Amino acid sequence: MREVPISARPHVFYIRPAPGWLDLLHQEVLAKVASPLQKYKFEPKVTLLKGTVKLHRCDWRQGLEIMLRLNTAHDVEWMILESKCNKWTEVDAILQRVPWDEIIPDRSLPIHVTADVRQGFTTASGKLRERLCEAAKATHVTEGANYRFKIELRSDFLRVSVSLCGSPLYKRGYKATLTATAPLPEHHAAACSTWVLELLQPQEKVSAVFIPFAGTGTLGFESLIVLSGSGPGAFLRTFSCDLFPCVSKASMGFFRKKLSERLTSAEHPKLIFNEINPEATHVLKSNTDVFIKGYECQIIQGDFFEAQPKLPEDGVVLILLNPPFGDRLGKSSSISALYSRLGSRLREISEGSGAKIMGGCLCPDSTTWKRFTSDLKAPLVETHHFTHGGKEMRIVRWRS
Repeated sequence: MREVPISARPHVFYIRPAPGWLDLLHQEVLAKVASPLQKYKFEPKVTLLKGTVKLHRCDWRQGLEIMLRLNTAHDVEWMILESKCNKWTEVDAILQRVPWDEIIPDRSLPIHVTADVRQGFTTASGKLRERLCEAAKATHVTEGANYRFKIELRSDFLRVSVSLCGSPLYKRGYKATLTATAPLPEHHAAACSTWVLELLQPQEKVSAVFIPFAGTGTLGFESLIVLSGSGPGAFLRTFSCDLFPCVSKASMGFFRKKLSERLTSAEHPKLIFNEINPEATHVLKSNTDVFIKGYECQIIQGDFFEAQPKLPEDGVVLILLNPPFGDRLGKSSSISALYSRLGSRLREISEGSGAKIMGGCLCPDSTTWKRFTSDLKAPLVETHHFTHGGKEMRIVRWRS
């Protein structure tokens, strides 16, 4: 019997979130499924699991589209096959069914394989990795691989999947310079922006985005991506699936064109950055020059507590802050005092503005959170916990 082509049958994808943002990712996937860029043969189902979002009965092309549109995802894995398995001879037979030629055109290219063995087999996961490499006729490396496979043997089921992204999705590819004193991964920044923007009412419009402590511009850039309805596919980076022979270059080009048009043709709010460090300001300028061709933003160099940004008097102003803490703050400074001043300063801005103010501020611990919210004195304050760099963080959102 002739095998059905990959693009002609439904598929399963597992989508991993930015740490701490699973529920938000689930909502984003549902929204993308409900608003496809084109018509598809199958109607996908979305299931929230313990640590991932499962997208099943999904058209192959729609799986690619959703990957290119997700702002709060870390990775999207395509489940190539799943089969009952009780002994090693069956493992080898199942791996021969993987369409290797449709995924890896050049077997001399290295691959990375994550192997997980649970229940039913006592042999180490290394043997499972070796079996996959033998079937694929490829070599496993720990770093630098364009292809990232996962093989799992759980109870009596064998699953083989591959990342559509390769490098994590937060590596957008839109920055000229990556150096930063406060690296906040792009998918975290997108999640923070999306979560704060949930406070926006349907009839309201964001007229400006103000980013104190701007760094390399991540919070500002991700806010514009979210507001425009664009996604990682709007930028020039290469995804692993770009290399798969089974992936249509025409489809990928269509999706990228649509997302790029959303970003470049959208009526963007005014973007205002504030950064005290002269070197960081130079980096920020080079990044803004390449982010959106022809888009001009304002960069204010100086102390946030002394800056006088010209905010619009109408609409909604979105303020997002990733203040300095830890090594960025310096040993001689008080982080609690800083967050107290931030709360007071933002209250002053809100009281002196004709526009409605909504914002989000990252707090590294409960003490800074308490000082910030106490001095902010906003009528609506909510907090979300997530993980950044292995440490628990808080983001506070508020409305004036």
